[in-house]
Amino acid sequence: IPVLLGEKDVLKTIQLLPGVNAGTEGTSGFYVRGGGADQNLMILDEAPVYNASHLLGFFSVFNSDAIKDMELYKGNAPAEYGGRLSSVLDIHMNDGNSKKRAVSGGIGLLSSRLTFEAPIVKDKGSFIISGRRTYADMFLVFSKDPEKKNTKLYFYDLNAKANYKINSKNRIFLSGYFGRDIFKLSNLIGFNWGNNTGTLRWNHIFGNKLFLNSSLIYSNYNYGIGYNVSNNYIEISSGISDVNLKEDFQFYINTRNTLDRKS
Repeated sequence: IPVLLGEKDVLKTIQLLPGVNAGTEGTSGFYVRGGGADQNLMILDEAPVYNASHLLGFFSVFNSDAIKDMELYKGNAPAEYGGRLSSVLDIHMNDGNSKKRAVSGGIGLLSSRLTFEAPIVKDKGSFIISGRRTYADMFLVFSKDPEKKNTKLYFYDLNAKANYKINSKNRIFLSGYFGRDIFKLSNLIGFNWGNNTGTLRWNHIFGNKLFLNSSLIYSNYNYGIGYNVSNNYIEISSGISDVNLKEDFQFYINTRNTLDRKS
């Protein structure tokens, strides 16, 4: 199912589709045909995203200003994704404006966002940078309570993508996502988590029927928790990292048949 985006949260838009149920009120998780929220594979420019939420689920990590389109497979997902018990959500980032510079943004009660896009070389390459941050912690510095004054509570994320057309048969793409959530109650207890992804893709055209996409993909998710024990602050962290090299050949036999080879 192709999904068109407006100014809404990406995952909250997904929750409105048939066969998809929202999680608890105010969260961005979704459930497909009775499965769990962790049984959905989420991919951002070919890189898996393991925890797709900010502020314990109130925001998704996907900034709609930086997203071009996405596809949701609720069953019988193509073999190239490897499969998941419930669904596959394939998200693609904007390539940027190759004609002129453009700036957009917004200010909200909880978070603000800013997006800048421009051509690298007009009609040959472009880039986009889009960021968000909450600022609830900035108001806590005015508190008279020392514990509240030193409390940290915010998230930030940054999406970036660039592409360049080398010639009529070669084009390269470089994209990345960097985001983190921080919560720390004075020096008593705190936790943080975040995702980092990166994708370098080379698109080559051999002829009218044969195409090649080569991708180097990096994904990292890590989580940390800290607490004060007898005036000693102890931190524990864990994480998962993936590095993949993918070759995708596509041969268009005719208008109705396509042969794919992926490795």
